[in-house]
This record gives sequence, structure tokens and C-alpha cells, in this order.
Amino acid sequence: MKPYIKLSVVIVNYNVQDFLLHALQSLKKALRQIPHEIIVVDNASADNSVSMLRRRFPEVILIANERNVGFSAANNQGLQQAKGEYLLLINPDTLVQEDTLTKLVEFMDNTRDAGAATCKILNPDGSFSIDCRHSIPTPMTAFWKLIGFARLFPKSKVFARYNLTYLDPDETYAVDAISCSFMLIRREAFEQVGMMDADYFMYCEDVDYCYRINQHGWKLYYVPQSSIIHYKGESTKKNNIDYVINFNKSLYLFYKKHFHSRYFSAFRWIILLGVFLRGVIVYGKNFLTASWTTLLDLLLLNLVILVTFVIRFEMKSGFYWQDFFGSYIVINGLASLIFLGVAFFQEMYERYRFSISRILRVNFTTFFILAAMTFFLKQFAFSRLVVVIAAVASIMVMTGWRVLLRAMGKTQSSSPGHDLFRKRTLLVGSDDATAELAQKIIHSVNSSFDLVGLVSTDPAPAGRRIAEVPVVGDLQRLGELVRLEKIDQVIFSTHDISYEEILTTMSRLNSARVEFKVIPENLEVIIGKSSVERIDDYPLVEIDYAIGRVFNRFSKRLFDLAAAAVLLLLLLPVWLWLLPVKWRSTKVREIWGERGEPVALRQSPKGFLNGILSLIAVLRGRLSLVGAPLRSTDEPRPKYFYRPGITGLRQINTIPGRAETDLEKFELFYLKNQSLWLDVEILFKALRRG
Repeated sequence: MKPYIKLSVVIVNYNVQDFLLHALQSLKKALRQIPHEIIVVDNASADNSVSMLRRRFPEVILIANERNVGFSAANNQGLQQAKGEYLLLINPDTLVQEDTLTKLVEFMDNTRDAGAATCKILNPDGSFSIDCRHSIPTPMTAFWKLIGFARLFPKSKVFARYNLTYLDPDETYAVDAISCSFMLIRREAFEQVGMMDADYFMYCEDVDYCYRINQHGWKLYYVPQSSIIHYKGESTKKNNIDYVINFNKSLYLFYKKHFHSRYFSAFRWIILLGVFLRGVIVYGKNFLTASWTTLLDLLLLNLVILVTFVIRFEMKSGFYWQDFFGSYIVINGLASLIFLGVAFFQEMYERYRFSISRILRVNFTTFFILAAMTFFLKQFAFSRLVVVIAAVASIMVMTGWRVLLRAMGKTQSSSPGHDLFRKRTLLVGSDDATAELAQKIIHSVNSSFDLVGLVSTDPAPAGRRIAEVPVVGDLQRLGELVRLEKIDQVIFSTHDISYEEILTTMSRLNSARVEFKVIPENLEVIIGKSSVERIDDYPLVEIDYAIGRVFNRFSKRLFDLAAAAVLLLLLLPVWLWLLPVKWRSTKVREIWGERGEPVALRQSPKGFLNGILSLIAVLRGRLSLVGAPLRSTDEPRPKYFYRPGITGLRQINTIPGRAETDLEKFELFYLKNQSLWLDVEILFKALRRG
């Protein structure tokens, strides 16, 4: 006979290994008196949650997905395997009291009309989480919440209906909906209602499920006799704009599914307007947070030019306001555009926002170009003095606030300056040399590095700590870790990883925002033009990775567009005749794209027509004139990630009998040394070869 299971616990995990560990430990204590099973569905976490589960909790039933299938679909995977009389959906970022499950199961046993129930849910600070029980968000209920009336009138039964804030949080009662962060479901109700709607990737799936439970005649109860702590949204809170988009898409899906036919179309537009406005507010907030340094420098530049213009015009006889504003707008507009362009190519705001040397370089270049333009544009010849004064003043104010922040960071460890200059850092490696460096970073008083964790070159050590620092993932998941943790800098230890692996990893990440540094065993191998800084006696060399530079990427794309457009224009009569006639002979082929994703590419067996199609693909951004070899998706995923090309350094050096390792060296050389002139040289060599 199969053992009787009273309670099946289903947990969906995504990149919250530490929270999952504590949640399972608290569940162990709460489930001592209850026959149970625990099912964890992992949605392709990057933090090695799976290896931790297999090592620390072998009794847990684990479903490890290869990709993130979404919260609803993952819960359905767990529910399909669950065998218990009751089914508990619980988030991994929760802590359960010892008596919570006993009391909730007892309540369900004694309340036969209860299809599902939840307990009191607390925030990490001990306050009551108002969204643990709420109403079904009908258009009017959602509208009062969207415009803020629910917060203004929390005791109103009309305006505060969404979160039921007018109800006593210490009393038991039936409600319309409960949170999926802790939802205990009766099996009879589950068998009637069925699975969760997988169309909800994340958010509102619990509202939809509660609505369906109500429709089948069951009640949902809020039972505050015990409580849990919920560290809300730990796996998603790092991307607020993603949260707003996904939440509001789900909210609209719920409205469309259940209420679309009941209300006038005006309600649809009200909901859409509320969703749009909320998204704009959050996006604006995120934009200001990410771009305040750019906006501040632009504001200072504008003010400096304005003040110098006022001084210059006061010195000039025959003052006219129309001359003042006309000249100011043109000079200021030119200065702003040049400044932003130079800053973009210098990666000023992508990687070096607080660099004094970089802002000096940007200012010198900007005002040199501007001064040269005033010599050629005679109508602005009087503005040369303005440019000179503005250049000096701009350098002073832009370096001044950076110096001030640095001073604040050095004098007070809790000051804003200290936090702003610290770079969120991942250290790649798990050997003794890496551990020693991690110790130095941790104990360095004036360190500019905020060490988030170690990235192992081998999945095995994940889940433990090395030199007081947690191992947060392995090298294959580095890209996702960089995105989730908002990493500014990645440091590689060459004691534990080869230079080839470093470049492979960098090409896979393909991020201009992240700084890459290395602790080399042999400095002469890769110093080149790179800069060197030190942590104690450890040299950190910035890797010279040409294909990742903003200027190189921009100039390469501009060259691709210009060359492809000119060639297609010259061949216009030919391909306008050829394409309609030969279109049926073309076929779609799937190749590996720039980031290792499948890309559809139309090709022809005819060489000339295939060249035309390739040039069109260059214009569309699917190919480059010079790039990686074209690899079909039925071949293994490429080792180095960069845009496929009509030709490339590897392609022109491919000869029969040449070893694969030798061909890979050509790809490594191109990644490290790519430039517009190298691309032109490769194109000429390819043309000579025919």
C-alpha cells in the first residue's frame, strides 16, 4: 500500500537559493506531525538552487526545468505530482511558524465548505501584509486602487475593497481571494477547479484561481490563528519595470477573461489608462535613478553656457533678445549633442559615471569640436569666448561634484558618496588565490568593491561559502547572475580559469555596461593597452576586449548599414527582377544568432540571389558583413557569441585539414582585436578569394 499523505507542499523556486533553504528548514519543523511530501519546481535558476536541494534535501521531490516556464505552469507541474489530501502552494521566500500548518489543516478538517484558506502573512518588519486577502479586482475595484483612493480611505468599504483594509486582521472570515504565497487547497476543490491558468506567466494567477474556486461554490477563508513571514518578491523585485509590465499584463488578462463581456468598453480604456500611467511613473522613476548623472551633467552644461552667454551679451553693444536666444539655442543644442555623442563613445555613463579622468576627456573633446565649429560658422564667431569660458567652467563643475562625492565617501562610510562609488562585483574562481583575494576585498576599509559573491568554474562548490563569501552560481549562469544582481564588475582569477574561457564568457555576456578585469598569472600576456589597478599586492588588469566597445559596435553597425544599402541600391534593378521570379526557390534556415538564440535566415541555392538575401539580412541586423560563421541550429551551440557574418576571419582561414582549435584562435583574435579597419581588410581578402 502507498503511504497516506495528508499534505502536499508545492514550491516554485527562481533564483532564491538562500530563502528556499530557510523555507525548507522551517517547513521541516512545521510538518513533524503531518504525513507529507514536499515538491520543489525550479524554473532554471542561475544560483545553483538545484545542486543545493540535491545535496541538502534529497527527500524533496525535485522538478528541474531547463527554462523559466512561469509561475502558473511550474505550479501545475507540482500539482500534477501531488498526492495529498490537501495541497499547499507556498513561496520559497517565506518562513513558517511551527504551528501554522497544524492549525490550518485542522481548520480545513472542521470547515467543510472551505475550498482554500490562508493564514496571517507578515512583512519582514513584522507589519501585516494587506494583500494576503483581498477582493476580486472588478474594473471599479481596480480603478479605486489605481487612482490612489484605496490608500487615502483605507477604512472605506467602497474605496478600500481591493485589499479589504477595513476588516480586522485578527478575525477569521470568508473572502473573495487569497494570496498564492500561502494557499492551502482542499483536493476535492482542486479536482473540480483543475489546474492554474498557464496563460498567466506571473501575477494574478492566484486571483484567477480564487475566482474559479468561488464559481464552483467553495469558500475561501482568512485564518489568522497563526502566521508566516513573506519576504515579498525576492526573485523579481530587482526589475521593477518588469514587475509593472508583467503584473498589469496579467491584470488585463484577468479582466478580459472574466469581465470583458459584462462592462461597457469605456471601462476597458479606463483600466488600460491606469495600467499605462502606472507603468510611466515606475519607468520614469527607474530612468531618473539610472540616468541622474547624465541629466545632472547636461543641466550643468546648459547652465554654464547660459551664464557665459549672459556675460558675453552684456559686454556686447546693441543687445537684442532675439539674437541672444537664437545664438544660445544653437550653441547650447550643438554642445549638448556633441557632449552626449562623445560621452556615448567614451562609455562615460555606461561604465565610468564617476570617473574624473573620463569626464575631463569628454569635456576637452566636446569643447574642442565646438570651438572648431565656431571658426567655420562665421555667424557664431562672437561665441568663441563663450566656448572658452564655458569649457573651463564646465570642467570645474562636472569634476567638482565628483570630487565632492569622493570626499564624502572617504570621510563617512555611511555617506552617499561611499555607496555610489562602490561597484557591485562578482569574483570568478573558487581556488585558494581567489579566496585570498576575496578576504582582502572584504577587509579593505577603502575598497571600492561591493563583493556580491563568488562564481564557481565548477558547479560542485555552489551553495557553500568560501572566505566568508557565498558561492552564488557557476560560470554557465554568469549572464543571468549579472542581470539579476545588477553587477557592475566581473573579476576573473586566471589561477582558476583560462584566458580562452574568459573571452568565451565575455562574448556570451556581450554587455558594454559591465567592466571585466583579470588577476593574471602572466601579466605580459594581456596587459596591452589595458589599465591596471591594485588591491593590496594583487594587480587587476582591465581586459582589452575590442568587440565589446561601444564605439566599435556603433561603427561596425554603421559600416554594415552603409555598405549593404549602397550595394543593394547599385543592384536594385537586378534584385527587383530576380526576387519575385526566384522567391519560391528560397528557403528559411535557422541559424545561431548573436546571443546564441535561434534566428531565421532566408537563403537561396543560387549564389548571386543568396548574396542579395544576405545583404538584406545585414540591413535587418540578423547578419554582419564580417562576423561569426553561419551555424545551423541542428549543430552544437557556438562557443563564442557575436553576430554571424557573410564572411569572417575564421571563414577566410578555413582550409581542409586545419584543426578546430586553430580555427578557434582566429575567432579569439577577432573578438579581442575587432576594428573597422580589420573588418575592411577581411572583406578585401574574402573578395580576392572569390
